[in-house]
Amino acid sequence: MSIKKASDVSVIDLVSLVNEIFKDYAVPVNWDVYNFSLDVKENSISLEDSFVFFEGDTPVGFILVCVRKDRGRIDSMGVVKPKRGTGLADMILKHALEHLVWKGVKSVVLEVVSTDQRAIRFYEKNGFKQRRELYSYALDKNIEGTGSVRFFETDEKRIHMYSLKARTDFGRSPNWQRECTTLLLADGRYKMERASWKNGEGYLVWGETPQSAFIVDAFALRGDMDEFVRECVDHIQRKSRKTIVTCAAVPEDDPLSHSLEKNGFQKVLTQYEMELRLV
Repeated sequence: MSIKKASDVSVIDLVSLVNEIFKDYAVPVNWDVYNFSLDVKENSISLEDSFVFFEGDTPVGFILVCVRKDRGRIDSMGVVKPKRGTGLADMILKHALEHLVWKGVKSVVLEVVSTDQRAIRFYEKNGFKQRRELYSYALDKNIEGTGSVRFFETDEKRIHMYSLKARTDFGRSPNWQRECTTLLLADGRYKMERASWKNGEGYLVWGETPQSAFIVDAFALRGDMDEFVRECVDHIQRKSRKTIVTCAAVPEDDPLSHSLEKNGFQKVLTQYEMELRLV
C-alpha cells in the first residue's frame, strides 16, 4: 500500500475515483474538474493535507480534508467497493487524523446521512460525536410575495460582512458550508444580493441548475426572518423562472431552518454533523 498527497495526483484521476466510489452512496457525487476546483476553493479543501491510497498503480481509497487555521473538516472519504470491510477505511482515517494533529488542528467535523448506520458506527468508533442535525429542504410550489423587498446585486466582500454580523449580533452558528469564509471564497459562483425593505435589511445568496434553483444562504439582519425568506423565494422563482427551490444542509438550530419550514419547505434529507476533538 502506498500513499500520495492528493496534490500529487492528477485532478482528472482524483475526480474519477471520487465519482466511482460514491456512485452507489445515499448522496451520489458527480463532480467534473471545473466544479471540483470551485468546491476546493469554496470549502478550503487542502489537497496538500488530503490523501489517495494505492495498491500498486491502482487507487483504492481517498480522503479529502478541509483546513481553516486550527479547524478541519472531512469533506469526503471512501474506498472502492472490493476493499470495503477490509480495514482500509480505518487506515485512511487514522492517517489523516494523525497528519492533522501534527499540523496543529484541534477539531474535525464531518457530515453523514442519518440513515447510513454503518458510516455512523464507523465514525463513532473513531471518536466522533453527533453534534446536531442538518436538514435539506425542497419546495415545489410557487410562493407569492408582497414585492416590498428590493434586491440589489452585491459582492462577496459585502456578503462576508453581513454574515459576520449575523454571527456576532444574533449568535448564529453556521455549518461549514455557510461560514463567513465559505461565502467569501465563493465569489462569482452564486448570485449575491443585499436586500432592503421598510424597517429591514438582509442578504441572499442563491444559484440555479437547469431544473431548479437553490438557496445557499439568507438572513434578515433587521426585520422578520419568516417574511424575508418568503420574499426571497418569490424573488428567486421570478428571476429563475423555476418553481422548485432547494436549500441543503441547514443546521437544526439555525433561524433559516425554521423560516424555510414556515414557508412550506419539506425536509428531504437529514444528516448528522459530527465532531472529533483532537486536543
